[in-house]
Formats: sequence, structure tokens, C-alpha cells
Amino acid sequence: MSISSPLGGGDADRDEDRAQIILITGLTLAVLFVAVVLLLNTVIYTENLATRGADAGGAEAIEFRDGVTEDLAGILHREHRNASDGDVFTEFNASAETYAETVADLRARDGVIADVRVRGSTVEDGYFIAQNETESGLRNMTAPDSNAADWTVAGNATRTRNFRMAVDPTSLPESTSGAFTVVADGTTGGTNETWSATLTGEADGNLTVTVENATGTTNETFAPRPDGNHTVDFTAGTVNGEPFDALFWAEAVQTESEPHPPYNIRYENGDAAEGTYHLVVDNRDGGADADHSSRPYVTEAVYRVKVEIGHRTPELTYRDVIRLAPGERDA
Repeated sequence: MSISSPLGGGDADRDEDRAQIILITGLTLAVLFVAVVLLLNTVIYTENLATRGADAGGAEAIEFRDGVTEDLAGILHREHRNASDGDVFTEFNASAETYAETVADLRARDGVIADVRVRGSTVEDGYFIAQNETESGLRNMTAPDSNAADWTVAGNATRTRNFRMAVDPTSLPESTSGAFTVVADGTTGGTNETWSATLTGEADGNLTVTVENATGTTNETFAPRPDGNHTVDFTAGTVNGEPFDALFWAEAVQTESEPHPPYNIRYENGDAAEGTYHLVVDNRDGGADADHSSRPYVTEAVYRVKVEIGHRTPELTYRDVIRLAPGERDA
């Protein structure tokens, strides 16, 4: 005779308990799987969104901004070189408006709304000083008319940009004694500071640039360009397109503190080199004449100006303000 449990169930109850545990475990795992899937989907969506913003929208907008900056810098330099007695900013603004209309039309064909607008209220005036070739060829680096070998190109400048010079290596001496030298000197924090770059030639046509400042003297030799000449970009710090770190424009003279302390740009031994050059300064005292028939000459210029740009696509709306000061060391 068998005896039944007063609670009943027996094996059947144990089977039911196991089934309930399996069911609960299954539901728990299902919830965990759903959570993991949602998390992965969120990560994938975020990555896709970021990638789409940078590649499809952001990269195109940045490319547009960089292109506008380069194009307007070229237009500004052209207007300076072509300037006579007219208003350089007026000419530049007119050219910039024509450029903006052309860009807007071209971009509209690709479904882009592009906008370029010059902020006239942000214009900072300056001076463009240049020496180009004469009918008889290259001229030396002496003062206009007087032919003084040592002279001030621009006095009381606080900023300089786009300072480029092309020199004929055959006109340069091999020794630094009496060699052509570009000098920037002024007073910074009560201390007299002087920066200089001396150009000397080599028998093989190479150019040696010797930079001297408060920290010491550094020199390096460069091979000529294909045409045989050399190009020194003082504010970009390059020689024939090659970086020369020591050619840090007016180091310790042109400072970043405001107000910027004034300094003078001078040429020493200007009769020891022949070539062309141009530069833009924010201020000047003395120096070249405001006459295109002289070499060198000076005209009123735009030192800097701000330009608003906009680039809108279905994916992204991008706006920025460009500070246009081409050829400035820290631009």
C-alpha cells in the first residue's frame, strides 16, 4: 500500500518547478539579447551619422572654405599689383562680388546653396610695397631714386605679410661681409630686438641664407629653382618652396602681444643683390614712393579683411568667417 504526500504533487510538482525555472531563464536571456541588439544598433547608427557628417557634408564644406580662402587671397594680391591711384578695397570688393556670383551659380548646379560676402566694416588698411623688373631687367635692392645701399623700407610697422623676394644668385657675393641683408628691428618690452637674414651666393649657383637673432646664428644652403633664381618667402619661412625653420619672420620683434610694438624693416648693402620683391605692411614711415614709375613703389593696400561664407546642402548647413590676411606668418 502506498502512502500519498499530504501536500500532493510529488514528481509532477518537481517537473513543474523545473519548467518554470527554464521559462524564467529563457525570458531573462531574451531580454538581455534585446538589450545587446539595441546597444549595437545605437553604436552603429552613431558611427554612420558621424561618418556621413564628416564625409558627405563636413569635408565638402571645409574644401569649399579652403578654396574660397585661396581664391580670394589671389584676387587680393592681383588687385594690389594692379593698383594705381584707385581704391584697392573697392576694386577688391567688386572682384569678390563677381567671384561670389560665379561660385554660387556653379554650386547651385550640384544642389548647394553657397554664399560669399566681404565684411567691409572689418577692413584694416595697409601698404603694398613692391619692386618688379624694369625694361632693362632686374634692379638692385637700393632705395628708390637715391640709390642708397642702406635704407628703411617701412618704418613703424607692427605686422607684415606676403613678404617674398626673388634674387639672381650671380649678383650675390660669396662672403657675408658686405652682403645684402634684410633687417627687422624694434623695441619689445623695453628691450631692443633685432632680426636679420643675410643672402650670399655660391660658385655653383646655390644660395646661403644666414639668420641672426637674439638666440644665435643659423645658416642653410639651397639649390636654385629651374630658372636659376632663388625665391625667399620671409613670412612663410621657405626658400625655393623648402621650409627653413630658422627663417621665422622677425622672431622676438614682431610679437603676438597687443598692441603690437612697432618695428622698422631695413635693407643693408642693397647694392649687393639684384631681384624683385613685394610685401604688405600695416603701417609705414618713409620708404618707397607712391609712384608706379619708381622702383620700388608703394600703394595703399588692404592688410586684412573678414569674409563670411555659407555652404548649405540637404545634409549640412555650414557657416564661417574667414580672416583674410594672405602670407601672414600666423594667419
